[in-house]
Amino acid sequence: MQKRYPEWVNTQVIMKAIKMREEGILSQRLNTWIENLLEINHKK
Repeated sequence: MQKRYPEWVNTQVIMKAIKMREEGILSQRLNTWIENLLEINHKK
């Protein structure tokens, strides 16, 4: 099955999500999304 991503995903959106993730203020759902999108290992 082909992965589908919203059309609004762009560099600015991804950079903001990464910054929020690093600050620990990203919701669990969005954190999972950015980890899957960028193939990041889960924080422990």
